[in-house]
Amino acid sequence: MNYQKIILIGNTTDKPKISRPENKTAYADLTLAVNRNPKEADFFPVRLFGKYAEHAEMIEKGTRLLIEGKVRLSRYTPENGEPRTVVRVVADLVRFVDPKPVSDRA
Repeated sequence: MNYQKIILIGNTTDKPKISRPENKTAYADLTLAVNRNPKEADFFPVRLFGKYAEHAEMIEKGTRLLIEGKVRLSRYTPENGEPRTVVRVVADLVRFVDPKPVSDRA
């Protein structure tokens, strides 16, 4: 049996980029910065689908999130013919950590 799960807590580096392709499931891409120590961080590309993508508009730069998901590799060959591999986390669960009080939201 094989099993894979990743759990990250970190801050978004920018607002998510939301895409709503015609006749396809909406998705949103963001980058989550996760501190290794006070001076170093890892930056994880994360993709949200469905309801999480639809609610991604609530996410701002610096929003603290808990992301639970799986690591996915996508391989493709662009027009230049050089094969590429994209590694990203595909979220199964997204939770706000330390959300702002309602009165602080714009």
